[in-house]
Amino acid sequence: MSYPNNTHETQPETERAVDETYRDMNMDGIQRVEGGGPIRKVNMSEMPKPIRYFGYTVATILVLGTLILLLSDWLS
Repeated sequence: MSYPNNTHETQPETERAVDETYRDMNMDGIQRVEGGGPIRKVNMSEMPKPIRYFGYTVATILVLGTLILLLSDWLS
């Protein structure tokens, strides 16, 4: 006797373990030589000031541009 399966066909049977420190074994050597280690999340406070200010400027221009486009569309 078989019991009904209550999971959806695309739902995994078990939860997948999420590895926060993903490591591709094929790219391990290249990352060690070229990148100085595994990929890490960008921390803006550790960046040099010119790069930080450039990033903040680009983000500000992107946000202001989006707001201007939305406002101009709403007003017309």
